[in-house]
Amino acid sequence: MKRIFLILLVALLKVSALQAQYRMFDGYSIGASYGFFKSDFGERYDWNTNIANNAFQLNGKLYLNLYKYHWNIIHHFRFFATFDFAYGNLKHRGHYALKTSETAKRLRAMTAKPVLVGLGVGTEFWLQDLTYFSFNKLYGIYRLSPYVGLSVLGYYYKPNVQSSLGNINDPAAQPYILHPRFVGNVYNQGGFAPAVNMTVGLSYQITALTHLYLENKFTWFPNDKVDGLDVNDGADKFSDWLYAPIIGIEIILP
Repeated sequence: MKRIFLILLVALLKVSALQAQYRMFDGYSIGASYGFFKSDFGERYDWNTNIANNAFQLNGKLYLNLYKYHWNIIHHFRFFATFDFAYGNLKHRGHYALKTSETAKRLRAMTAKPVLVGLGVGTEFWLQDLTYFSFNKLYGIYRLSPYVGLSVLGYYYKPNVQSSLGNINDPAAQPYILHPRFVGNVYNQGGFAPAVNMTVGLSYQITALTHLYLENKFTWFPNDKVDGLDVNDGADKFSDWLYAPIIGIEIILP
């Protein structure tokens, strides 16, 4: 009877090892943040007013299981698919917008609440050799590891630009409710845009299968319309970008 039990136990362990080796995904993570959104809203060189334009972000990653291939590159690199959601709150702030002029009044009346949803792929370089981190179940030996990441995403965006002075989507009304440089340069219909995410993070092992992480994430949009504005003049601030310190949890699949 004892021999049969041992045979069954060894068989179960082998099946478990095979599942771990040949499954498609190695783990997943989810994190949230509250950062700032730098765009054509706010004064160009006024840092305080730019960081006051905030954005909430929710980010998820699904890590690919490449350990079955025994590639040397996976000793320090992880590869993942990623999902990103962001919701912004943008206003015209700064000394110029606070002046008591007609154009300043029009600036203060204009706001945007952009929504962005992105999907993409990326990689992370971990300082620790991943074969000696928690992925091989060496409990508690290596609890802390920094990493850097790079990913490319495609985003759907909806700017949701409004003005309390009137219908901002009506071209006939824009000359009377907008600052002159924004007349004809509001793009509220939304669309798709590429983006690049760059991250610097620190992962802390709680258990062999659970990690907390803190990530500094910078997202750059080559497209200047994600905030709904694309002012084609000499003062154009060009591309928009997001910065977000993300805190989250990662679950390693057993």
